[in-house]
Amino acid sequence: MGWRALGDSAWLYEPGGMDSAGRYRRALGMLESLRNHSIPGITGRVASFESVAVHFDPADGRHVLEALTRLPVPTGEAGVTDGRRAEIPVCYGPRNAGDLAEVARHIGMDSDEVIAIHHGTEYTVASIGFSPGFPYLTGLDPRLHLPRKAAPRPVERGSVAIAGGQAGIYPFDSPGGWHVLGKTSVPLFDVSRDPPALLRAGDRVRFVPVASLPVDEIGNSTAVRTPARGAIEILDPGPFTTVQDLGRPGWQESGVTPGGAADPVSARVANRLVGNPDEAALLECAHGGPVLRFHQSTTVAAVGWDMPDRGRPLAFAAGETLDLRRRMSMQFGYLAIAGGLDVPQVLGSRSTDVRSGFGGFAGRALRSGDRLGSFDPHGRPPAMTDRRVDWPRARTRLEVRYLPGMQASWFSPETKKTFQTGIYQIGSRRDRTGARLDGPLLMLSGDREMVSQPVVRGSIQVPPDGKPILLLAECQTIGGYPQIGHVISADIPALARALPGTPLHFVEVGMEEARAAWREHQRDLALLQTGIDLLT
Repeated sequence: MGWRALGDSAWLYEPGGMDSAGRYRRALGMLESLRNHSIPGITGRVASFESVAVHFDPADGRHVLEALTRLPVPTGEAGVTDGRRAEIPVCYGPRNAGDLAEVARHIGMDSDEVIAIHHGTEYTVASIGFSPGFPYLTGLDPRLHLPRKAAPRPVERGSVAIAGGQAGIYPFDSPGGWHVLGKTSVPLFDVSRDPPALLRAGDRVRFVPVASLPVDEIGNSTAVRTPARGAIEILDPGPFTTVQDLGRPGWQESGVTPGGAADPVSARVANRLVGNPDEAALLECAHGGPVLRFHQSTTVAAVGWDMPDRGRPLAFAAGETLDLRRRMSMQFGYLAIAGGLDVPQVLGSRSTDVRSGFGGFAGRALRSGDRLGSFDPHGRPPAMTDRRVDWPRARTRLEVRYLPGMQASWFSPETKKTFQTGIYQIGSRRDRTGARLDGPLLMLSGDREMVSQPVVRGSIQVPPDGKPILLLAECQTIGGYPQIGHVISADIPALARALPGTPLHFVEVGMEEARAAWREHQRDLALLQTGIDLLT
């Protein structure tokens, strides 16, 4: 089937034809070709079973596609790599095999037989996703095929598990519905490694039984240096405050989301108001703001609150406090500090990956008593007049433009019309990963078996209950729900800042309109800078 549009910021390669195994081999062949050819404009790539995606800035889509179409197209076995081979030590003992006895009873074997079958197979890494470094392994013996558990429960990092026809290894402590057979001490993900994921699509894996595991060495490594005690003291962190910047693209093949600010436009505005570069680290606040004490003089700017001093830089002397526990005008607010926040760079970014626990300040949301530093707290922020920048603002109603999704044809014409004419609302169930939409249900036309595919920020997934999920900044790299549409990149910031309950309706557009909207979006940012320059 060739290359198809995955929204306006990615192209998706689907081999088409043949059987599932043949499509998988061709997808691996294309991935290998991408690894061997450097194409300007590509910011990341990710493989998932029978497809491969490349990511890019929306302005570069046409040029990237032209280069992609010149790559050799794998046919049959051509271009397929044998992959690297890895041996993973696994302890199947009672302490590490939470579900082994249950699995044995379910399939009518004893535990030793299950273990022998599990480690007697060579597996192939079909994809890295779900969380950074998590390998989806094909080749599980059919005798061990079991549906996943009815509900997820906490799973420890290093757990070796099975579900459906696949095996996998959990790099982090996380919820999971797979059946755990054992545990490994091998770090599947390590931010100090390049690439950080131990495995990649196409690699071959064998599990090797061991009698015991090293003490306190199980799982992953996301350790970075302890943040220095800085001059910005967190007295009250607010409901959910993290350090963010414009994200860490380029690591999707290792399962790492680009992440970054949920509303990159508002983040840019806040940074520019204090003279920072757009990519400087700042605070992102959801549902409310923090209380800070400054132990040295500095200048800050807050965007996203209803306050008299919004949209202009504010000077603070040593010992003064800033209280942002007030009504927010947007879902996410941003507080920029002159010089930018001084936290370690992890995989090229200072942003917090909340789900995986790395980056930002110790890989987590801020707490009372934390201390942050900035690179140049005095800096040279713009000397603003009494005027201010009062943009952007959250809208009370949204018209959201979208491109057809990869599985749009799976929905009947009536369902697609419902999607376009219905009024939806931003639901209360939302976070940095995504938002549930309240409104008309969207049901598939007939039974369909979904093979997980890459997703992008703005993808609109439809789970079995028919309630759409809009993916946001910290979404996973691949997903298993049908995608009815992809919000165009120019409209994603407005969606991110919309408050719960905001009504919206969807309007289908073509790629040329999406690109024109992105050019207009870039012009707006240029005009913003001109306006700030005129106010100084």
